[in-house]
Amino acid sequence: MELHNKPLIAILLVGFIPSASVIFGIEIIENELLSQLFFVSCKVWIFLVPTIWYLKVEKKPISKKSPTKEGIVWGLITGVMMSLIILITWFLSNETLDIGGMVDILQSKGLDNINLYLLGMFYWIFINSLLEEYVFRWFITTKSSELFRSDVIGIIFSAAMFTLHHAIALHLFGFIWWQIIIACFGLLSAAAIWSWLYIRFRSIWVCWLSHAICDVAVFGIGYTILF
Repeated sequence: MELHNKPLIAILLVGFIPSASVIFGIEIIENELLSQLFFVSCKVWIFLVPTIWYLKVEKKPISKKSPTKEGIVWGLITGVMMSLIILITWFLSNETLDIGGMVDILQSKGLDNINLYLLGMFYWIFINSLLEEYVFRWFITTKSSELFRSDVIGIIFSAAMFTLHHAIALHLFGFIWWQIIIACFGLLSAAAIWSWLYIRFRSIWVCWLSHAICDVAVFGIGYTILF
């Protein structure tokens, strides 16, 4: 069996690992050290598997393509617009949320320490969001397009997997069903936009720029909750 012609295998190897990381890290593994080790292991896995698949299985060279100016502009525009939507939605609905429950979970992870919070913010904005673009936008979107032989279906499928991962996290963080549905609509739309950006510009840097701007808005909200 020639693995490079099996995009479904590639997707299965990495697509559900982020969700498993959240489920085991928050809900199942009670030991904090083991939870962190599992979290790190999952991150290493979702970075190495696409890399090995691309370089060793498909035997393709490392791309040195830089983002275009048009791509950067699109990344900025989409990031700012989605951030505004996030902030407006928060201000309109924050009184309906279980803020106390969210704070309890964040405190249990030590994020009520300002230094740790800033460190986490740096990680999620500059590292985790880039890794998610690497996995979901580059690898899974590309493999989904190959699997379904359609960029449109590939975009939708990749966005759905990304949304599933975050929906699980929202549930574990205490959001109720209708809030999760609303959030999932936003997540699905954002993920589809980022996948479209990748398909159009073939650069994860364009998608990452848009994603990182959105994460700044999210962590700004988190700061107002905790401090």
